[in-house]
Amino acid sequence: MPEAGSSSARTVVLVVDDEPVALSVLQRTLEPHYHVLTARDGLEALNLIEAWGPTIRAVVTDVRMPGLSGPALAAHLARLDRSPAVLFVSGFTDPELPGEVLAKPFAPDALVAAVSRLLQSRERSGSSG
Repeated sequence: MPEAGSSSARTVVLVVDDEPVALSVLQRTLEPHYHVLTARDGLEALNLIEAWGPTIRAVVTDVRMPGLSGPALAAHLARLDRSPAVLFVSGFTDPELPGEVLAKPFAPDALVAAVSRLLQSRERSGSSG
């Protein structure tokens, strides 16, 4: 479960990327600010979301992954009663992506800022799914 500490440290963020180095960098970048869970693909992400439920407030996902892609994962999440906010990270631009996109490469603080904006926007809109 989430760690004790500041309110942002208790916010759970799921990071999904099939490339181990990218997954590790995303995790290390976000860990000082959030409780980070990791998944190596969309199916593993769905299992974590099922286990953690609405505790997961945001998902940071790569777009292109084998099996279940980032957009397909987002489509599954959108069907949940309390879906987490989704941030796509990708080296490929696609105007059809259903949500906010952070283009690779990006600075670590740009990732932290994008996740923070996403969570704040979700809170302001009162949206929980």
